[in-house]
Amino acid sequence: MSKILTVTIPSYNTEKYIDECLPYLIDERIISDIEILIVSDGSKDNTVSVAQKWADKYPDSIRVIDKENGGHGSTINRGILEATGKYFKVVDGDDWVVTENFVKLVEFLKKSDVDLINNPYFEHDEVTAEKKLMMELKIPANHIMDHEEIIGEIKIPPMHTITYRTSILKDNDIKIDEKMFYVDVEYICYPLPFVKKSVYLDYPVYVYRTNSGTQSMAIGNMVKNRTMHLKMTKHIWNFIKNLPKNSSNSVKKVLIQRFSELIFAQYVINLSIPGKVERKNETSDFTLYLKTEEILEIPEVLNLSKLVIRTNGRVILPGVKLRNMLQNQKAWRGVERALLTTLKKMRN
Repeated sequence: MSKILTVTIPSYNTEKYIDECLPYLIDERIISDIEILIVSDGSKDNTVSVAQKWADKYPDSIRVIDKENGGHGSTINRGILEATGKYFKVVDGDDWVVTENFVKLVEFLKKSDVDLINNPYFEHDEVTAEKKLMMELKIPANHIMDHEEIIGEIKIPPMHTITYRTSILKDNDIKIDEKMFYVDVEYICYPLPFVKKSVYLDYPVYVYRTNSGTQSMAIGNMVKNRTMHLKMTKHIWNFIKNLPKNSSNSVKKVLIQRFSELIFAQYVINLSIPGKVERKNETSDFTLYLKTEEILEIPEVLNLSKLVIRTNGRVILPGVKLRNMLQNQKAWRGVERALLTTLKKMRN
């Protein structure tokens, strides 16, 4: 491995963000230690030409990969395939990093030998410009530990927090779904059974852009793309079912907890479908699938998710209807954002 860290930047029509993202990653103290792979996913704008200007300026550290469109997962898969760094991190093309803390991370990686690194991160609200610190944990920082010892606190974090040892991804043939959204969950979950040593660093590196209105997590987009979310949810369950028998119980537990959250999210999506017949049929089909898979018999599945399954979603239907009525009001967006932030902090 010739570099300490590979940063893969999935990019689809991000020409207006590349010049914002790249300067935060480039610092003379560490530029020779990293490689940046800007993976254009069949962009139709000037993403490639804008990115190439940076590659021309830093030819030993930046590469532009122009590939046909295959979705976010395909850009990560390509990044894993081409990575030469000892460690691997994904920074989406419309997000950025805190430069000083990114430098600290690279300096830490130069001296360390660990499978998984987690950092807090910022969520940057595109509308209000407010920044919130997420995943600030009360566990020992800068101390490499057995992953089983701290996974109960870290659980399954957002991908913005994660840096993997590249060999964990390459040697275990980690591949995530292509041509679909929501695959960040797969990227987070699939390597976990192979992680032995991990560390929590208590300084935020990643800045995640939220509330842009175009993201796949906006409820309107989630309804439109609901079959993708359902497919990903089922893939996560199949992954859990097929874990090796010697897999860590603590890893299996947090994976099932994350699957429980996906169940809840799928019900919210299905109950938000405008058409009554579609809404009823797809919700009932999902409930039947979960019951057939005997999800209600699994102790680790969260009680709230079990309640939603038992009631075929009816228990949360009033809340979903209220949310959908108020979702376009500015005051409600603030309330919802605060609730989501609180839920994330509770989970972590």
